[in-house]
Amino acid sequence: MSNRRASLRVELVAVLAVVLAMAVVSLSLTTEWLGQRRHGQREFERLHSHARAVAVLAARSFRGGDFERAALEELLRDSAAQLGTASYELHRQRAEGGFEQIASVGVHAGFDGLPAPGAGGRDGLDDQLLARWNLIVVDVAVPAAEGGLVLRLIAEHSPWTRGSAWRETLLVAGGVGLVLLVLGGLLLEIQVLRPMRALEYTVAAVGSGQLDSEAPTDGPKELGQLAAAFNRMTASLRGQQRTLASQREDLQRAEQLATLGRLSAGIAHEVGNPLAAIVGYAELLRDEDGLSPEGRDVVARIQRQAERIQGIVAQLLDYSRPAREQLETLDLGPRIAELLALLRADPRGAGVEVELIDTGELAAVADGSLVDQIVLNLLLNAAGAAARGQPPPRVCARLHRVDERACIDIEDSGPGVDAALREQLFEPFFTTEPAGAGTGLGLAISRGLAERMAASLTCLEARSELGGAVFRVSLPPAEPGSGPGSGPGHQSEPADRSDRDSARS
Repeated sequence: MSNRRASLRVELVAVLAVVLAMAVVSLSLTTEWLGQRRHGQREFERLHSHARAVAVLAARSFRGGDFERAALEELLRDSAAQLGTASYELHRQRAEGGFEQIASVGVHAGFDGLPAPGAGGRDGLDDQLLARWNLIVVDVAVPAAEGGLVLRLIAEHSPWTRGSAWRETLLVAGGVGLVLLVLGGLLLEIQVLRPMRALEYTVAAVGSGQLDSEAPTDGPKELGQLAAAFNRMTASLRGQQRTLASQREDLQRAEQLATLGRLSAGIAHEVGNPLAAIVGYAELLRDEDGLSPEGRDVVARIQRQAERIQGIVAQLLDYSRPAREQLETLDLGPRIAELLALLRADPRGAGVEVELIDTGELAAVADGSLVDQIVLNLLLNAAGAAARGQPPPRVCARLHRVDERACIDIEDSGPGVDAALREQLFEPFFTTEPAGAGTGLGLAISRGLAERMAASLTCLEARSELGGAVFRVSLPPAEPGSGPGSGPGHQSEPADRSDRDSARS
C-alpha cells in the first residue's frame, strides 16, 4: 500500500478552492435572502403609501353617515387598475362588534383565509400570508367623520428573482470565486510555497555537503523561524565538523609522535653502546704518550661531541621510558635555594642575577630527584632566555600556594613566549633555540616527569614581573604536620634500565 500523497501545492489549492466556493455560495445566498427581504419591505411600504392615499380619497364618498357607492367603487377600481392585480375591500365596524364589508373591487375580494379587518399588515409584512398565498395585505383606517372604516388592500407579492437572475447570480459568484482563487493561489505561492522551496534547496545543498549554505529567513514569521532554526543547526554542524577535523589532526599528530618515540627509543638503544665505546676509546687515545698537542685537542673535541650525542640519547630514553619515582614530603625552600646556587656556579648561568622569593614554609609530596631535574631544567632555560633579553639578565624562583597546591614559578627577564607557540613548547623536539643549540626534549621530559608525580608543568599566559615568561610547577600539597622526608614511599622501578644505563656509561 502506497503512502504517497499529493504535493502541498495541490492540497492547499484544493482546500482553498473548497473554502472559497463555500464562502462565495454562502455570501451569494445571504445576499439573495437579504435582497428579497428588502424588496418585500419596500413593496409593502409602497402599497401602504398607496393605500393611505386611496383611503383619503375614499373618505370623500361619505356624507352624513351614508356614502356614494358608485363613486367609491369607481375610485377603488381605478386604483386597483393602476396596481395591476391588486384588490380593495372596504369594511365598516358594527355597533354590536365585528366588521361588515360594504364594498369590494378585484379578484381577491371575499378571499377566505385572510385575517379580520384591522388585523392586517400595518407595520410590516405578514410572513405567513407570503408563505401560504404569496399575498400582501395592508389595512388602513379611512379618515371619515363617522369612523370605524378600514380600507384593505390585497396584492400579490412580485417575485424577487427569476431563473435567468439565478443564472446571472451564479455566473457572477463563479467569476468572483475564480478571481479570489487566483489571488489566493498567488498569495500562497509567494508567502508559503516559495520560502518552502528555498528551504528545500538549502536542505538539499546541506545534504550534499555544502554546510555553508543558509536558508533565507524572509517570508511569514513561522517559516522565517523555521529557516533560522535550520541555519543554527547548520552552524552547529560546521562547528562540530571543525572540531572533528581538529581532533583528527591532533590524533594524527599524536600518532606521529608515538611512532617517532618508538623509533627514537629503538635508535637510542642501538646507538648507546657504540657511543660508549667511542667515548672510551677517545679517552684512551687522549692519554696516549707521544700524541701531539694538536692531536690531543682533536681527540678531546671528538670526546666532547660524542658525550653530547650520548646525552641526547639518554634524554630520548628518559622520555620514552618511566623514571624512578619515590614520593616523600619535601621542604621546597632549601631545595630550590640549592638549585639556584648550582645555577650561579654553572657557566650557562654566568652573569645572571638570581633571586628566590619564598612566602613561607612550603611543603609538597613529590620525588626530590625529579623535582630537582625539572626545576634545574627550567632555571637553565630561564637563564638562556634572560641572556637574550634586556640587560641585566635576571631569573627569579617564586614559592607560593595556588588553590591549596604548592607552586614553583620560574620567571625570567627575557623576551617571553609567543602566544601562538605556547601550546607547542611541550611537544618533543620543538625548540625556540637556534639550530644545534637545543634538542627540544627538555620541556617535554619535564612535563612527563611532573605528570608521573600527579603534578603539572605549564607556561602561564601572563608575563612575569621581570618582563619575560613564567613557567609554573604545581605540586600536591603535603598533609599538615608531616615533616620533610616522610611520605607514602611509593616507588616504581622499570624492569629493565640497562639501555639507559648503557647510554650514560
